[in-house]
Amino acid sequence: MSSATEDYLIFNGKIIIVSEESPHFDEAIRFLENQSVVGFDTETRPSFKKGVSNKTTLIQFATLDTAILIRLINHQLPNALISIFENLSILKVGVGTSQDIQQLQKLKKFSAKGFIDIQTIAKNKGIEVLSLRKLCEFLFNKKLSKRQQLSNWESKELTEAQIRYAATDAYAALLIYQKLTYDLPSDNTQKK
Repeated sequence: MSSATEDYLIFNGKIIIVSEESPHFDEAIRFLENQSVVGFDTETRPSFKKGVSNKTTLIQFATLDTAILIRLINHQLPNALISIFENLSILKVGVGTSQDIQQLQKLKKFSAKGFIDIQTIAKNKGIEVLSLRKLCEFLFNKKLSKRQQLSNWESKELTEAQIRYAATDAYAALLIYQKLTYDLPSDNTQKK
């Protein structure tokens, strides 16, 4: 019998949290520049008022063993991040990347290159479930906790639960991309 935590996909690698003002920011950017594929996601403080949306406050990247969480100070997009976003040789894979790009471009315009939406790949493989959570369940038989999704991402300090959630979302995107790209044939007709 498995425990409840075994039923969930959880990132257990190294998590680095930085902002542009952090002493390890440049090191985190160099790490990303040396990757060919990273999981990607963003977080925004939720708005509970109709017609009101908040700006992106956290950007997540993940490899199989390291997650980089970048907090945006005053919703400013650092130039070093722009260079990652415009770098075609670094694939940034996630769910709904076009919406993330659209939100990020409200902070600062850039030419998005190397972004891959895994929903498109899933559709091309005949998979009908397209949310990150449902793709995790379908492909890995693992749940993806979404409890922190509506938490305050602008808090001065992120909670351990927020940190783990943010890292896991980017990590899940990478795992799904790898599974869809390398493990499933193009004519996959499994639908759920």
